Amino acid sequence: MDIAIILGLLVAILYVVGTFFAKIVCEKNPLFQWVVVNIVGIILCIALIVKYKNILITDSRVILYAIIAGVFVVVGSLVLYYALYKGKASIVVPLSSIGPAITVILSILFLGESLTINQIIGIVLIIIGIILLSI
Repeated sequence: MDIAIILGLLVAILYVVGTFFAKIVCEKNPLFQWVVVNIVGIILCIALIVKYKNILITDSRVILYAIIAGVFVVVGSLVLYYALYKGKASIVVPLSSIGPAITVILSILFLGESLTINQIIGIVLIIIGIILLSI
């Protein structure tokens, strides 16, 4: 099995478990959950920088893309936690699963990646699932 597939599955498992516990916290206060996630993230970043001193990049264009990505991820997590506070995890989390499909579309448009027929079918199924969940 390809390492990217294994890592993708690991990400999904970690995301699912983390979101499950986040829902419990968000029932009380979604902002608290967001602050804790970001504090943990900062601590992990400091640990990585200390361990891998060559992790830092000096290319200003790459730094700009990293900052843009960081802003979207941080704001996205805040919106996710607020959505978990306002709604059911059984609806909010599956609806947020459209993110990978959007990422694939952006990768095709801007990074020149191509898809197999199985990948196209998978994305179509994700979109159908989102539509079914939202009605």
